[in-house]
Amino acid sequence: MHLELKQTIRTRGLVPFLLTGILTLTGCRAEKPYEVLETKGHDPSLFTQGLIVEGNDLIESSGGYGNSKLIRYNAETGKLLNSAPLPKTVFAEGIHQLDNSIVLLTWRENRAYRLDADTFLIRQVFPLETEGWGLTHDSRNFIQSDGSDQLYFRNSSTFKIEKTITVRDAGEPQDRLNELEFAKGLIWANIYTTPMIVAIEPNSGEVVFTLDLSELTAKHHSNAPGYELNGIAYDPARDAFWVTGKRWNKRYLIKIHVKNDL
Repeated sequence: MHLELKQTIRTRGLVPFLLTGILTLTGCRAEKPYEVLETKGHDPSLFTQGLIVEGNDLIESSGGYGNSKLIRYNAETGKLLNSAPLPKTVFAEGIHQLDNSIVLLTWRENRAYRLDADTFLIRQVFPLETEGWGLTHDSRNFIQSDGSDQLYFRNSSTFKIEKTITVRDAGEPQDRLNELEFAKGLIWANIYTTPMIVAIEPNSGEVVFTLDLSELTAKHHSNAPGYELNGIAYDPARDAFWVTGKRWNKRYLIKIHVKNDL
């Protein structure tokens, strides 16, 4: 698929969200749909699968059989604060911290782990009926992707599926939903193997806009296999998102702009 190196926003019913205040994004005079606030170093050995903000830190999962691990580092300095390998038989995927635990998906091993948020020790194992890709939480349920056009809402305690939605973009199925983040009342998802991030309305499953980060991915092997854009984490203190990619040597704090008249 050929993608032009530019930033675009394709609106899908965005006006109601702006009117109700569910989506409150700033920068109505910005010419670009986003701006880079900060550029920081990122460990290029990490095959980034999940990325979350926790206070002043970033927690990241790195995949690969025999190489999967979970790390925590300071978002400003990059100083490593904790690192723990995961079982060699699993391929780590998306993560989310809830209270004092981190839930981590595995790709094809049909299980998810609940780990202690401080020690990264595994405390509980959940069965997983699907492949594990991305994970987030909407303050009520975990939300999980499996690479298809489906999103699974899972019970916060039991991790059992409570409902499923189908994601559509202008009526067409939107699959390859990968790393997830819930912010500003919307589900944000990396679209695997592309430089795109989509914002999804959580009740209807409709894509309300698409953000093209080709300008960033072009700095990192032009989105070649194994170097895809992956990792999106909302920092509420900055009202901005950290984004990075697999084996990227940089991470970026970006402010997303949506014009008020869209």
